[in-house]
Amino acid sequence: MTCGTKNTLFNLTFDLTNARNLYYFDPMQLLSGVTGLLYAKTVCANSCPTGPSVCSATQLPCSSGSQFTCPYYRYAEDSLYGRIPGVDIADTTYWAELAYVTNVSDPSIASVLSKLKSLGSVFAEQVTKLEANMSGAYYQLQSQIPGNGPCYPNLFETVEFFNRCFPKFPGNLTSALVSTAADAAKQLANNSLVQDFANNWDSSSQKWGRYVGDISKGILVIVVGGLLGGLVLSLIWLLILRYLGGFMVWIAIIFVNLCAIAACLFTWVKAGYIGDQQVAKTILDALPVEINPAQSEEKTWFWIAIGTSIFAGVTLLVTLLCISRIKIAVACVKVASQAVGSMPTIIFFPLLPFVFEVGLVIYWVAVTALLYSAGDLTAHCRAPDSSASVSVNFKQYANVSNIKSTYNTVTNFDLNTAVASAVNNSINGFLNGTASAALNGTRDVCYANVSTDARALLCGRDPDCYLSYDWNNNLKYAFIYHFFGLLWTNQVIIGFTYVTIAGAIAHFYWSRGDSANMPTFPILTALKNTVVYHMGSICFGALIIAIIQFIRAVLEYLDRKTKELQAQNKFAQWAMCIVKCCMKCLEWIVKFINRNAYIMIAIKGKGYCCAAMDAIALIISNIGRIAVVNMVASVLIFLGKVSVASCAGVIAYAMTEAKYYNSAEEYPETYLYSPVLVIAISVIAAFAIAEIFFAVYEMAIDTIILAFCDDCNHGGPKFAPPLLMEVMGKTAIPESAAKAEKA
Repeated sequence: MTCGTKNTLFNLTFDLTNARNLYYFDPMQLLSGVTGLLYAKTVCANSCPTGPSVCSATQLPCSSGSQFTCPYYRYAEDSLYGRIPGVDIADTTYWAELAYVTNVSDPSIASVLSKLKSLGSVFAEQVTKLEANMSGAYYQLQSQIPGNGPCYPNLFETVEFFNRCFPKFPGNLTSALVSTAADAAKQLANNSLVQDFANNWDSSSQKWGRYVGDISKGILVIVVGGLLGGLVLSLIWLLILRYLGGFMVWIAIIFVNLCAIAACLFTWVKAGYIGDQQVAKTILDALPVEINPAQSEEKTWFWIAIGTSIFAGVTLLVTLLCISRIKIAVACVKVASQAVGSMPTIIFFPLLPFVFEVGLVIYWVAVTALLYSAGDLTAHCRAPDSSASVSVNFKQYANVSNIKSTYNTVTNFDLNTAVASAVNNSINGFLNGTASAALNGTRDVCYANVSTDARALLCGRDPDCYLSYDWNNNLKYAFIYHFFGLLWTNQVIIGFTYVTIAGAIAHFYWSRGDSANMPTFPILTALKNTVVYHMGSICFGALIIAIIQFIRAVLEYLDRKTKELQAQNKFAQWAMCIVKCCMKCLEWIVKFINRNAYIMIAIKGKGYCCAAMDAIALIISNIGRIAVVNMVASVLIFLGKVSVASCAGVIAYAMTEAKYYNSAEEYPETYLYSPVLVIAISVIAAFAIAEIFFAVYEMAIDTIILAFCDDCNHGGPKFAPPLLMEVMGKTAIPESAAKAEKA
């Protein structure tokens, strides 16, 4: 059954359009990790149980139909189908209607009632009533005990996450289970299983599940702190760069040098070479005991101090030697700020490729889902006696849970009875005169010898079986092609973005920074040029990177498949590591060349190969300038991203401190179990927005420096904006001469 759609099984239509959430009958199985998820039995529910729809362990027996979830009525347990009037075949909430069953037929009635009566309290009272007048209330009472059916109590609050109802396990669950099982389970109080079980509730995975439940409650914090905060803060940072770019560059350079010198002094203090002076003594006294150097460690710290000294010296020396180039870098940053300021809408241009990326992901996921569902429905079985060792369930903690020998009891699972009670007359073609003979041995071959519908039904009801779609070779090849298409198309979108931004910024440079000499709509002009003239070059460059990324993906796949072999052969392990490292370096180099080739395509209008050669030649001949500019730009951009994300986190934290989010009594609907995940998502969202905005700025700086280097290679900078001319000590040539030379 697929939730949220109409399903057909044995020519019967199950309308689950409104049942969009997957609900787990026995949430305890989820404590077993992936194994528990695979074998856990589920049903599609209209909503995830919460509030009054929850029948907690301390409330048993419960009396509301909304507190129970049942298997689809057409395949109800205990042969109940056809005995309750007016219930739809896909209904899963017919616990209340169980009371209308008149012909109770169960050979184990006496044994079941005896065990229920031993629980005492309300259970004993209800059993006494049933003994006097047997009715369908027998099935209702039987359902009160977790794990027995035919309906199952909703024991835990659940939270909807990706259309799945995940339980919010309470910390006092173990004691609640013990008290519910009364005397029959008291002997388990000190059982090692219970102790392991209790530890599970406080595990990081369970806490993470509770954090996830806070996302929907804190959506306003994410929108305001992360999205809006990231947007506003990014614009503020770009505005600061526009007017204080040079000041910030020098501050960053001084800060890096001071940090290097401080690290150098710190390590010499730890090494014991600076110890006699009062200042050093004060430093040592201020250090925590755990990091105060012991004599045995002083030799190690001596070599570390030498390393930090070399680093600090090289940093200071490079700074002093590159003063002139740093001035060029500062000028490039300022010119890039002017370029972005002259066409402010360019900041929002990345939203267009972002829409393309979202469309690509949606398309790719949709096609992947179609490919996945086109496989062969296959059942996967495990040995019946292994279920207890790999699954956490109620039967391990209270023997009253196993009061009835139904198909839920693995050791007594009877295939023929299960099929007959489940399908009745709906599959006459399947259950004919030879059906019983045909079903013999079906479980032994994991339902491989029955039809697809029968396999779905039988495996779906078997607690030691789960279904999945297995691909044939044709589908595997189709997915490989589809995956490569994802890599290639993604790189095409990235290249399209680079060339368009570089083209718009190039208009500013070749116009000498004068907006009057630029096209009326520089971004649209650059966009038109990219689409009309440069898409072939972009696709070719994207293909190169896509091939390298595909090879890396194949290597990752082979690495995972050969883990055991590599564990036995260290040479194979090292060889795989070296090959993966080389491919990673190759991808980084090609991406760097591609980025600069795209800029040259936008500047010169040449094809990919010629543009790549020009870019490489420019980089080699101007390695000093470009290295310094890239270093300075990287520091500024990184500081900007971190600053935006940090400030957004502060805003989100301030919002979560409001009473609206931390008062469970006054605002239970928005109370956050912990604000950690909400704040983290806000920070990530702000960082992602900063990435989008600063990508434009970063590309603008790269375009300016490459255009400047190309300009310098043709007899000195003739078209550079005034700031760059001033740094080079040049005077601008007359505009008429510049136009003639440019033409």
